[in-house]
Amino acid sequence: MPRTPFPRRGLAALGASLALPAIARAQTDYPNRTITLIVPYPPGGSTDNVSRPVAPKLGEVLGQPVVIENRGGAGGTLGAGLVAQARPDGYTLLTFPTAVLTISPHMMQLSYDPARAFTPVSLLAMSDGVVAMHPSVPVRTIQELVAYAKANPGRLRFGSAGNGTITQMTGEIFADAVGIQMEHVPYRGSSPALTDLLAGRVQLQFDPIAIPAIKDGRLIGLATTGERRSAELPDLPTLRELGMFGEGGLSFFGLAGPAGLPPEVVGRLTAALERVLAMPEVARAMAPVGLTPRFEAGEAFARRLRNDRELFGAAVRRTGAKVE
Repeated sequence: MPRTPFPRRGLAALGASLALPAIARAQTDYPNRTITLIVPYPPGGSTDNVSRPVAPKLGEVLGQPVVIENRGGAGGTLGAGLVAQARPDGYTLLTFPTAVLTISPHMMQLSYDPARAFTPVSLLAMSDGVVAMHPSVPVRTIQELVAYAKANPGRLRFGSAGNGTITQMTGEIFADAVGIQMEHVPYRGSSPALTDLLAGRVQLQFDPIAIPAIKDGRLIGLATTGERRSAELPDLPTLRELGMFGEGGLSFFGLAGPAGLPPEVVGRLTAALERVLAMPEVARAMAPVGLTPRFEAGEAFARRLRNDRELFGAAVRRTGAKVE
């Protein structure tokens, strides 16, 4: 008598039942191997500057190595896409700046839906951005910059970390708020943009990575872009206090995993990050480049992402910002 084939549904159910204990074990003993943080920009940029002090301390708390893999390109969306496609087990995570999950969907055709492809884990840091200018431009205050730009429309070029990044949108929102024209020049990260600013190939950058060069006199600081004055550059006013910044979100950095990250894994990560972000040595490492550790998880962090996605969508439509 011929054997009756096992029904496909039965095979699927059997496979699922066999996999469940393994998944449960993976969740309860997480982590039991190396964790990779994907930084979607080249080394030396602001997202990298957040990740470098956090990774080793997170590894110490979790008891497993945490390594950084820089995967730059396409305004951070290449690295983000890798994490969106990764297995949701907590071993491949994304360190991301504001733009990747809130601005890029309004300016680019993406291979993933930022609102659905990720599990938000935690806020990592807030950024005190800075308006940094090459000293060859004959102005020394933000007011003089506005006057110069109006007298020389289109002459100023500002570099950014890439299309669809917060460093582009900050420049676009500023220009819209004060009524000036500037040419946007996208790079493959903050670090190469800073290199060209120091060489005078662009004249401006809206990025905290420029703070050390301002402090040592190689660049001119005109204003900061955070919600309050920077502790590193306390004499510089904020664009907000000068009324020179339209509606726009604050620059932050966060951690996310692929969609479907198990609650047990998220809980383990957030508990560890709360400890790490309270460490004085982490704050000291971030301070020189205008970064302040800040922990925020759960619904509060998810709500921040939703609100900024709506806010930046309106800003993109209002300013006409586009991919160059």
